Amino acid sequence: MIKKGDLITVEVTSLNSEGKGISKTDEGFVIFSEKTLPGDTAQIRIKKKKSNYAEAVLVELVKPSEFRTAARCSHFGVCGGCKIQNYSYDKQLEFKTVVVQDALQRIGGFDIPEILPALGSTEVFYYRNKMEYSFSDDEWLDAKDIDNEKDNYALGLHVPGFHSKIINIENCFLQSELSNKILNFTYNFFKEKKVSVYSTKTQSGMLRFLIIRQSKNTNDLMVNLITFEHDEKLMTEYSARLKELFPEITTIINSTTQKKAQVAFGENEYILHGKGFITEILKDSTGKEFSFKISPQSFFQTNTLQAENLFRVMTEFGEFGKEDNVLDLYCGTGSVSIILSESVNKVKGVELIQDSINDAKINSDLNSITNCEYICSDIKDFLENPESISGYNKLVLDPPRSGLHPKICEILSETEFEKIIYVSCNPHTQARDLKMICSRDKYKIEKIQPVDMFPHTYHIENIVSLVRKDTSQDS
Repeated sequence: MIKKGDLITVEVTSLNSEGKGISKTDEGFVIFSEKTLPGDTAQIRIKKKKSNYAEAVLVELVKPSEFRTAARCSHFGVCGGCKIQNYSYDKQLEFKTVVVQDALQRIGGFDIPEILPALGSTEVFYYRNKMEYSFSDDEWLDAKDIDNEKDNYALGLHVPGFHSKIINIENCFLQSELSNKILNFTYNFFKEKKVSVYSTKTQSGMLRFLIIRQSKNTNDLMVNLITFEHDEKLMTEYSARLKELFPEITTIINSTTQKKAQVAFGENEYILHGKGFITEILKDSTGKEFSFKISPQSFFQTNTLQAENLFRVMTEFGEFGKEDNVLDLYCGTGSVSIILSESVNKVKGVELIQDSINDAKINSDLNSITNCEYICSDIKDFLENPESISGYNKLVLDPPRSGLHPKICEILSETEFEKIIYVSCNPHTQARDLKMICSRDKYKIEKIQPVDMFPHTYHIENIVSLVRKDTSQDS
């Protein structure tokens, strides 16, 4: 039997949901190994041994998988952004499809022999409309830089497994070349001025986050610098230099927060340039265009072009008609509500964050939508009042990665919706929730469609339609 520290050679057969290679010993004991891919013959070292599995690190590739590709990014393998960038994209889609299928079968307990293949992204590089970078006084040094002196100043992305360590990012292939230039300028500007970086240990320091939001279908671009406090002179100089070097920027904001938690969310906003928001355009399945206002704190699907495919599938699964009244829970800034509005009688969107509700109302006005209503409420509180859902026959919900509160699942299991369209960026919590929603035997899974919103990562968006059993043709 293997033990911690053992050096063994394995054949990697698949990936787990976190992108780690899976192999088995001759006795069937499971090993998860970092930086390995299906098809690899790899020498690995056991770093952790449990009763039913082990974790290992890659020592040497004896024979690389035929599906390995050259990673485009120089930070690959250290940065946590694109863990499977060295895996052919077709195989990435196969892997993500299996992740969804496994979650629904193993966690949800559903008998699902086959699901639709994951829908590939229109773009596999430079697809993101938003990037969030962290400042840190705990810089991560690559092996090539290990002999250099740390300057305790970093602006970039997290190193997996380390709470505060940030790797300086010079060139990221997720958003755009322009965003990389803004990132590098910001790093150099504040480093030269020796502006302090916020420390989670001392809970002091100035610089916290840099967020760049860039529209895909308009020319809008937002730079949002999040700091501990507002320094008017410093921010005025930073804004002036940004505008001079990058005239493409349409708005610049300095958000401030003094909360201890390292969460990129501003309590106060100071508009340094422009309107303080950007506008994006989404097209529905007919090609009709809808405009959306995106504020600094607003949620908006990160992959704009793939979001259009996501909404198209949701619309097809929902089979919406002019007689339908739809509830849109976790509605964000109203993108789903607005896109559905053309096809249905009316939509009611519900969201906990007031800023999102304000934007949703503005977005409805921007698009001359008159059949959408928006309510700011905790979703559980909203559903606990039977009058809230009275008169609505279809439901769309897109909760956070953590999924639904158990009470919400319990309430939904007793409802009478003809259809429920559940969109999730976490198939595991989605499977858990669906199991509870279907526990009273009122609903069954009708269709499943994974949609790849995040190429080169192990994340996958998934759409599931539930149909009430007494309305299905084969009930």
